[in-house]
Amino acid sequence: MLTLLFAVFVTLYALKEGGGEPQVKSAAGSLQESFSTPLEDIPIDRRIGPAEQGLGVFEHFKGDQIRPPLISKYPSERQRVHVIEEELSRFKFKLEERLYGPGKIREPEEKGFERVVSVERTAKGFKLSLLARHFFDSGLTTVRREALGDLDKVISLLKELGRAVTIEGHTDSLPAKGPMSNWEISTLRATGILRYMVRKHDFPQTLLSAVGYADLKPVAHNATEEGRALNRRVEIHIEFE
Repeated sequence: MLTLLFAVFVTLYALKEGGGEPQVKSAAGSLQESFSTPLEDIPIDRRIGPAEQGLGVFEHFKGDQIRPPLISKYPSERQRVHVIEEELSRFKFKLEERLYGPGKIREPEEKGFERVVSVERTAKGFKLSLLARHFFDSGLTTVRREALGDLDKVISLLKELGRAVTIEGHTDSLPAKGPMSNWEISTLRATGILRYMVRKHDFPQTLLSAVGYADLKPVAHNATEEGRALNRRVEIHIEFE
């Protein structure tokens, strides 16, 4: 386009220098007529466009496919699993040590000594399960003052990890007794923890998301009190993408 514009101006300049104003007006009229002529539509089967997403200043212009990453974060699935297992083991050790102290790891089989925060492997990474009865009073959505110390320790470790997390709220199947539904309770608990992470710990907001599932994803049977107690929980998922 720049080359064509340059040629036009050179031509106009040459006409002016060689023949005067009549020739310039004649050439300008011809150019105007040519540029004013509507072009025929390009047939659909002949239209082409960018095949991939742009880079740099054009990164928001998407073509018909997404550009593959230039460098694979995990060269192989085996290495990805190795990274997850290594970070899971290190995180679990630090969590147990900070919550209960060296040599005081709680055994889940002992009644009354259930882990208030448990760590489990997932398909995308691993998750932390926070027992609702330890962190929340029944029917309420704000973390109990007595449990804030434990929550602070968990959040500090998550911030050190530096990965994206999703906070999920869950309830049992019994109808809520107060004015809120199980949907609202599960969602407000998850978003309440998210706000606390940002406000108190300056956790990067771009790494956070929250969602409430009510009683739709139980981990135990709701027919027993023990099962319902396990279903009332907040899960924090750490994702390795």
